[in-house]
Amino acid sequence: MLNILIPTDFSDNANKAMRYAVELFGEEANYVLVNGFEIPHSGATMLISIADILEKDSIQLLNEAKEALVSTMPRLEQNISIKAVAGSPSVALKKLTAKGEYDLIIMGTKGASGLKEVLIGSVASNVLSDVDCPVMAIPADAELQVPTKIVFAADDQVLIEGKLPQVLVDLSNRFDAEVLILNVVQKGELGHVGNAEGQKRRSEGSFEGVRHSIHFVEAANINEGIETFIKANEVDVLAMVNRKNDLFSRMFGTSNTKAMMMHSSIPLFAFH
Repeated sequence: MLNILIPTDFSDNANKAMRYAVELFGEEANYVLVNGFEIPHSGATMLISIADILEKDSIQLLNEAKEALVSTMPRLEQNISIKAVAGSPSVALKKLTAKGEYDLIIMGTKGASGLKEVLIGSVASNVLSDVDCPVMAIPADAELQVPTKIVFAADDQVLIEGKLPQVLVDLSNRFDAEVLILNVVQKGELGHVGNAEGQKRRSEGSFEGVRHSIHFVEAANINEGIETFIKANEVDVLAMVNRKNDLFSRMFGTSNTKAMMMHSSIPLFAFH
């Protein structure tokens, strides 16, 4: 059974990510609703008092969020638990995932402002960078449904190996979804090898264990190519490998995965 962490700032989008998680995996998973509360710097005596108040408030709000989920899916009451953790959302998740006890994080990528933590930008990026378990990011405007088509943005290394990450194979087989393996190349590159069929023969493996197809598109940059392909193929989920210290990250201070998290209109499944 999967163990899934769901960070929440109690915003509408965080609630949407919760509902998506429980509707997608149902009774086949255990869910932990997590809220990271940050303690302001102050004197020692006041600090203890504020920490107690913040933790109490966090637990109360987490219980309310759990009750809201259970009211719509009563059979999951025993599958849902809560954790209030001192620290920012990314710090809280890093602490919880350090021992390898969780299989997946499902989180919203846009939250509320003001006193509530905003799950966007640096927070979402830090989670991708700091935790080793896969992350599924749910955009605020995503239309949520059981995935039937998953686009996997594959680099040349994946094509040469001809093997998909096991975590992606498991997700695809769980929902009997087709994986559309997409490689974005520079404009004009496909013409140099004749056609897209010629490009396919560059793969040395067979991508066994999952229903799949291989696609190549030309674009000025990787993210543009991915977005164009998604719009043309009615895709439900975008899957990407988050490689640490890749060339894009070193040049521009971010990764393709993080950039897509900011702009994707469908759930993004990211893993190392």
